[in-house]
Amino acid sequence: MIKKNLLWSMLLFGATLIGFSSCSDDDNNDPDIPVVEFNGAYILNAGKYGGNYGALTYYDFGSKKVSNVFESANGIGLGDTGQDIIIYGSKTYVAVYGSGLIYVLDSNNKILSTIKNDAASPLEKLQPRALESYKGKVYVTLFDGYLARIDTTTLAIDKRIAVGLNPEAVKAVNNKLYVANSGGMNYKNGYDNRVSIVDAELSSKKDITVAVNPCELKVDKYNNLYLVSRGNYGDVPNTLQQINTSTDAVTKLDEGRSYSVFPEGDKLYMLKKEYDANYNPSSSFTYYDIVNKKVVEQSFITDATVIKDISFMKSEPATGDVYILAANGTNNGDGYIFSSEGKLKSKFDTGAAYPIGIWFVNK
Repeated sequence: MIKKNLLWSMLLFGATLIGFSSCSDDDNNDPDIPVVEFNGAYILNAGKYGGNYGALTYYDFGSKKVSNVFESANGIGLGDTGQDIIIYGSKTYVAVYGSGLIYVLDSNNKILSTIKNDAASPLEKLQPRALESYKGKVYVTLFDGYLARIDTTTLAIDKRIAVGLNPEAVKAVNNKLYVANSGGMNYKNGYDNRVSIVDAELSSKKDITVAVNPCELKVDKYNNLYLVSRGNYGDVPNTLQQINTSTDAVTKLDEGRSYSVFPEGDKLYMLKKEYDANYNPSSSFTYYDIVNKKVVEQSFITDATVIKDISFMKSEPATGDVYILAANGTNNGDGYIFSSEGKLKSKFDTGAAYPIGIWFVNK
């Protein structure tokens, strides 16, 4: 069980991955600002581990077709294990963990720069995990124990700071960068249990103690910061926590129901993922009521649609449709489009295996 879940965590969730980045994860709460109507979405597919199987694909809302935009623009595959992506300004940054590089792309997905190392360790292969943007810079966690900063003009890593063991997610909140240190590769001797808090200049750091194996950080529309610690995939369950970004105090919200979380409006959807004795996955949702501060035992999906291996969910602002990504274990991943009432509208092929994130764009 530990081996299976560790591999899944390494390959598919930057913070799970974890989590997944954009210019801002916050919802738009100002009614005077018009909602942008998007015409498509980028999908990052991790691909099968150990080969050139990662892919950045594009789903066109009009034609309902999926194309491999990275490969088309550059004539090469994305590489081994697409891990995270962030769109910042006119550029797109893509972390490819297994290949040990970060691509910087222009608005047409053409490679502007390939970051393979940094000034502090020019001979070492990068191990990029999660990306975050803040005040004109892009930050990336490196699995060998660092948070690094990318200069968005030179398109190179210009500074880094040591954090904890095997850092996963990073989020910028309240003028601070929070880094979840999983210790995933140290599981035989014990996972990490610290979140590092770093200033934007990467000149100072302090650690706070959290539940075992912190992997994922998410921010809701109120700028609340949530942390998922995944336990030891055995007798220590996953734990949902909230970090007060003024005091850095940690509060436990729930236990055992949050492999990943997804903030949507006043709800923080909690994805529970389990494996049976044969490692067959099952997925289900509940949610945390952000306003009333309580867990509600109610699934987002209301029409009895069963999706076994969910990895991501996000709503499209203009229509309210909710996109859910899932692996199927045999071929390309699946994208499901649900109405805001939780009823399945359509399904599409994501163009490669193990889709892990979706970003709505005008292309």
